[in-house]
Amino acid sequence: MEKRVREALKNSSLFEGFGDSFLNHIIPYMKILKYSKGREIVYQGEESSDLFIILKGKVRASIFDDEGNELVIDTFSDGDFVGELSLIDGKPRSASLIAETDVELAVLERRHFITILSKFPDLCLKIAENLVQRLRKADKFLESLAFLDVKERIINLFIDSAVESDKGIYKIPKMSHREIAKRIGASRESVTKALRKFHDMGILSEDDKMYILSLSDKKWRF
Repeated sequence: MEKRVREALKNSSLFEGFGDSFLNHIIPYMKILKYSKGREIVYQGEESSDLFIILKGKVRASIFDDEGNELVIDTFSDGDFVGELSLIDGKPRSASLIAETDVELAVLERRHFITILSKFPDLCLKIAENLVQRLRKADKFLESLAFLDVKERIINLFIDSAVESDKGIYKIPKMSHREIAKRIGASRESVTKALRKFHDMGILSEDDKMYILSLSDKKWRF
């Protein structure tokens, strides 16, 4: 188990570049937790401040309105870390974390993290660099909500989610219309309408497992 945790930390953008001395120091502070698919790891507004490093699986960060409507802010997978905002300021969670698959996490409590920072101050810069990257990504997401229509948001989501791409052809793991809607801040009905439009235009096809998006020419421009 320790070997797997060590490899995950080495591959994490937060701990990249730190040597064995750092890893030997931090690993004993960590505990391992497992969550089954669909479980809530933390909920929006919860009073907790742990840092989570994903050893295995996929997690989504979401916010909910008073009626339970969900907007997916981001997704995280092996080697990613999440929970850094409450870790830094100790305030309630700004979003819920939900296991999209069965998940295994390494968890570091805030009190231990503060102790580690005092011994490895360079970690502060790493945190700042990662926060800036996530803020830029959040800005891009907010810009899409403000200025792009549903069809354009779906195109951007599919491009970002593609597991294969070649000369304007993108292969995207199949998502339900409801899941797409949660990820782009739209209604399921508007997503269904947009996907139907893509099919009619000849730029989208699908099988049981994949969407195939073809943007090899300009006919997709709206």
